[in-house]
Amino acid sequence: MTDFGGLLREHRLRIGWTQADLAERSGMSTHSISVLETGRRRPRLSSATWLADALGLDPKSREGLVAAAAALPGSPDPADTDTDTDGAGAGATAGGPAGSSRGGSPCHLPAATSLFTGRAAEVDELLGAARESSPGGDFGGSAILAIDGMGGLGKSTLAVHAAHRLRRDFPDGQLFLDLHGRAVGAEPLAAEDALARSLRALGVPPAAIPDGLDARSSLYRDRLADTRTLIVLDDAAGTAQVRPLLPGTPGCLVIVTSRRRLTGLDDAHTLALGTLAPADATALLHKVAGPGRIPAGSPAVGELVALCAGLPLAVRIVGARLRHRRALRVADLVERLRDEHTRLAQFGDEGRDLTAVLDSSYRALPRAEQRLFCRLGPVAGTDFDAGTAAGLIGVDRRTAERLLDSLLDHNLLTEHAPGRYRFPAFVGLYARLRALPVSGRAGGASAWPVQSCGPVQSCGAGPSGGRRPCNPAQPHDGPHRVKGRATPLGGLAALH
Repeated sequence: MTDFGGLLREHRLRIGWTQADLAERSGMSTHSISVLETGRRRPRLSSATWLADALGLDPKSREGLVAAAAALPGSPDPADTDTDTDGAGAGATAGGPAGSSRGGSPCHLPAATSLFTGRAAEVDELLGAARESSPGGDFGGSAILAIDGMGGLGKSTLAVHAAHRLRRDFPDGQLFLDLHGRAVGAEPLAAEDALARSLRALGVPPAAIPDGLDARSSLYRDRLADTRTLIVLDDAAGTAQVRPLLPGTPGCLVIVTSRRRLTGLDDAHTLALGTLAPADATALLHKVAGPGRIPAGSPAVGELVALCAGLPLAVRIVGARLRHRRALRVADLVERLRDEHTRLAQFGDEGRDLTAVLDSSYRALPRAEQRLFCRLGPVAGTDFDAGTAAGLIGVDRRTAERLLDSLLDHNLLTEHAPGRYRFPAFVGLYARLRALPVSGRAGGASAWPVQSCGPVQSCGAGPSGGRRPCNPAQPHDGPHRVKGRATPLGGLAALH
């Protein structure tokens, strides 16, 4: 007798349906149909009847399908009960499984923005890497694309854009999960909670979600096994948060974004995102500002784009300001942004704040890296090496190299030549301003969520015994070796 899974697949393909099409018409989940076709579970007779009805089989074909289900040995899998999404029991509705507002597979992707600009090479790289991954190859797990870069580069926008381009390649569903790794005002989402949300999105009723990270991760992998599902994990704090959310078998695609390099994901295809080219940044500015808002040939546009340093978040903020303040001219914005002491304060509007983005990246650093970051403020406009870093905080060169590597992994430094480091433009500006006393910063204390390097990452005791902010412009902790000579830290002005 023909096996049930093969017979079900044969009937489905004969009428040209995808698994998602059959799921939508039968009220079952795409996952359930996938595992039934591969023979991983025995169907209930009621499920076979629903599938036969959905396929519109003639009496003879219907009888054959139901008979194939009845002929299978053993009893239905415990997961294939009325609490599962195999049928229309608890957790499912006539329109589709729990977690989906419609029939068929879930699609939880955010809307793709119409303002997406540039990134052609990056999009091609992501699509190519996704489509080269073969479920039938030697690769033991699902494909992983990891996008990293500093805050404000548009990693999430790129991931969502690519995910929409890839949707049709993953008919069993598209999930999106914000992990809040560096979210302003929010703690990173625990992996256990992230799994609970994902399982609900996959149609598992809340009452059927087990307690504990291992149990949830096991059920999650089982739900995704033998499916073609796309999962976007946005704003990951690190590898440990991501690993339990990775499917265990080939066929799925995971796109991860993070401000940190996810060096622990050895199987991932990594994309280090950079700033926009001037031409793309200019095109984005025109799109956001709106048609006719920027006069053709305006000489100030080039300088405005340069002051945004190719950072999409910065370009979007100034473009929105031009769009909504009709009397404001490009030259007016340029004039405001020329003063680097107040520049960061200009990049903020409703729900977006570049200073807060940078501050959340700083907060995520370990204590030693925070201290070095503060001390590097006065040299932020130049490049420097491990020797300079070691002298600034009074450690040996090997320790300084380790701390610099950590700052690189957090995308708060770049290494433009072997052993030579510099800050990205806005990160350097932020570091220089952080090195100032609070009273010297633009906007005063209210404009800075973290007032100073604080007690945890302070640089030593003040005259009264209290902790003192990291202010490398003031002599402190005795002499340090900088470029082979002893000098108080107040002598570092020559390094600008």
